[in-house]
Amino acid sequence: MKGTLALGVGMSALASLLQSFTFKEEENGLLVQGAGSITTEAQFRAAIAPLAQMSMTSSQLATTQATNKYAKQFAGFELAETTAMMGILKDLGTTPPAPDAKAQAMMDQLKAAKGAAFDKAYIAAQVQTHQQLNALTTGYLASAAPSASNMMEKHGRHIAMLASTSIKEHLAITQQLSSMLGS
Repeated sequence: MKGTLALGVGMSALASLLQSFTFKEEENGLLVQGAGSITTEAQFRAAIAPLAQMSMTSSQLATTQATNKYAKQFAGFELAETTAMMGILKDLGTTPPAPDAKAQAMMDQLKAAKGAAFDKAYIAAQVQTHQQLNALTTGYLASAAPSASNMMEKHGRHIAMLASTSIKEHLAITQQLSSMLGS
């Protein structure tokens, strides 16, 4: 699926950069272990919660540590979005697990990095996270639709549909930023 992101006149410098983005849904996607087996809203929430938590935590750090103005601006957008998502997940009874060894290692790497190295590491982590989120969301939405009377399942799909658009947008943005930063 291809389309061009159109932004209004008078937007920030990041908006000017974003005008050239073209969205392309990956042909093969990123294979996330278990993504195809996510068929319920509870499974979906449990799968995205640790990724959203990791993105929120790393973005919070990036709002103060990023040196590239576009990486810093993206971090602010991502922090606002993931804070809202984590609030929704919490309201629905989803508690993200403690970071696993891989997530903790990534945060340790980010905390140790400075300057351009931080920017590259942060954006690389965001690309990877958004690829995983895209695979999970796409897989969940491709599973059989719930019955019309199952409101929790319908709400789970509504969350996934809304999240999917931002995930794809953020994936395109982070891939462009990664390229711009020379990652």
